[in-house]
Amino acid sequence: MLKKELPQRRLRGLAAATLLSALLLVPAGTAAMDAGTAEVDVAAPDGVTATATIDELRSMVEDLTNANDALVASNNDLQSTVETLSAERDQLAASIDRFDALYGPLEADRLLLFELRKELPETRPEAERQLQRIRDYALTSDPQGLGRLVDRVDETAPAFLDWRFGEFASSAEFSAAYVETGANAFDSSFDELRSEALRTVANRLDGLLTILDRVR
Repeated sequence: MLKKELPQRRLRGLAAATLLSALLLVPAGTAAMDAGTAEVDVAAPDGVTATATIDELRSMVEDLTNANDALVASNNDLQSTVETLSAERDQLAASIDRFDALYGPLEADRLLLFELRKELPETRPEAERQLQRIRDYALTSDPQGLGRLVDRVDETAPAFLDWRFGEFASSAEFSAAYVETGANAFDSSFDELRSEALRTVANRLDGLLTILDRVR
């Protein structure tokens, strides 16, 4: 019994000695350090990389959000500018249309004022032609405002021309006929036409200046 157990104890002792010798050949803690190092080498870089990636994405999102806000603000400014320019364009177009509409009356105003400044010609045919030109220019300039006055001048013109180019025996007779024939009504009507024509021209020039102010 004792003889059989002895070899087994020896074998166990040899195995334990061999294992101990193997352990003594490896520095203490090396296995644990290797295991720890392996864990750090593998786990730590992945964690750092994931965190850095999330931060970069957040930064990119913030940058994109800021860029989008800037684009929205820029778009709003551009839209406002477009609306302003469109309004100015429409206003300018309307002003040009009004200016075109004023050109004909303004030309008539110029010619009318020129005729009103002239003295009555020395012959009746020339005087009649001048009065006809005044009538035409006045009706082109302002048919509603000057039409009634033009008609009044036309009504009183024949008596005036008869008196103006008539023959009288004396200055006294000439002066008396001025009232008796109704020639004086022409002068008052003509003066009223001239005054109203000047007012019409002044109002139109004021409107023209207003258009020019809007265009500038």
